[in-house]
This record gives sequence, C-alpha cells and structure tokens, in this order.
Amino acid sequence: MSRPVPIVVEPNALAPKAAEWIAEALRQGLAGGGRASIALSGGKTTGPIYRALAGMDLPWERVDFYFADERCVPPDHPDSNYLLAEQTLLRSVKAKPEQVFRMEGERQDREGAAKDYEARLPPVLDVVVLGMGEDGHTASLFPGTAAVEERERRVLAVVGPKPPPWRLTLTLPVLNGARKVLFVVAGAGKQEALKRVRSGENLPSARVTNAVWMLDRAAAGQ
Repeated sequence: MSRPVPIVVEPNALAPKAAEWIAEALRQGLAGGGRASIALSGGKTTGPIYRALAGMDLPWERVDFYFADERCVPPDHPDSNYLLAEQTLLRSVKAKPEQVFRMEGERQDREGAAKDYEARLPPVLDVVVLGMGEDGHTASLFPGTAAVEERERRVLAVVGPKPPPWRLTLTLPVLNGARKVLFVVAGAGKQEALKRVRSGENLPSARVTNAVWMLDRAAAGQ
C-alpha cells in the first residue's frame, strides 16, 4: 500500500463510491461481449456496498459470482459470507444458481471442498473485493500463518483466530493474479493496521500488490 495513493472518502460516501468503482471494473470485464467474474468478501463494510451495487445498471446475467473466503458454516448461518451476499446483492440482481459459485464451507471434508473450489475458479478473476481486519488480515489469510506463504494452491482450508475458526480462502496467487482488486476499509479501528501496511510491514493485506485502496476518513485518520 505504500505505492498507490489511497482514495479517501467521507463515511457516508464509501458504499456508493465503492459500488461505482466495482461496477466500472465489471463493465471493463464485460466489454469484450463475454462474461465477467467477481469474488466477494464478507464483513460489516460490504453489505451497504453490495446494496448500492445491486442498483447499478449492468447486464447481471453475464456476471459470475465467486467468494474470496467463507466461514465453515452452512449457507443459511448468520456468519456465512454467502448469506450476506445473497441478502444484499444476489437476490436483488436475480442471479441464477449457475452464476453463483459458493464455497461449500459446511462440508466436513474441508480439504476436498477447497480442492473442488480450485477446480471451479476461472484462470483469472476480473474483480476481487477485499476488506482488512484490525490485525491486517484479508480474506482468511491471517498474519504469521502458512497460508500467507502458499504459492501453488489457489484455495486452502485454514484456521483463523476468531470463531468460527475453520475457513476456506483464496490464496495470494489468486488475489495478485486478478485484473482488478479493491480494498474497502472503514472505521477508526483500522487506523493502526493501515499505518503498518503503509510502512511496509509484511502483513497479509500488504502482500496484495495490485490493489486500489478506498478508505473512509475514520480509517484514514491523519
């Protein structure tokens, strides 16, 4: 993050501005007349963004929806990233089942679920939406874990520090290989992690090198 200058907006403008950025990135992916792919993240910040995005004029029938990570819970569980996306975006744009590639976090065979999701991913994602935790993690790539160093696998089953512990996550090769990546960060609680990323500390979020960062003023601080 020390390379590009972040986009800083007022808190009430974050959702519409992020939605506009995502919509434009999808339009670029769709420009050739084919399909575009987007990987969604969970978290408190993304719900308003997805609601705003659902109102954008796009050929949604040509967009395929993937996920940056998922908690190992059923898809109707309150902690499910899929459920958040379904309630705020997928239902509104009338996404068909064949457009939605859900991580099957509820499976007991988590390793099998990760490998199956690898097989379903496109070679390159057009758009990835990411957030950042107060510890500098992104997706379910947490500081100091082996998953951050993964170079071959595209999807891993990992254990995180917060409940529910088991997660499925995309790895850095997938995130850094995407055509467009947007970090969206909100709230004063993220200021310290942002300082650490900007200073060049080796946090997972800092390892995503091709991203645009959009912050609200509370996160950006001074």
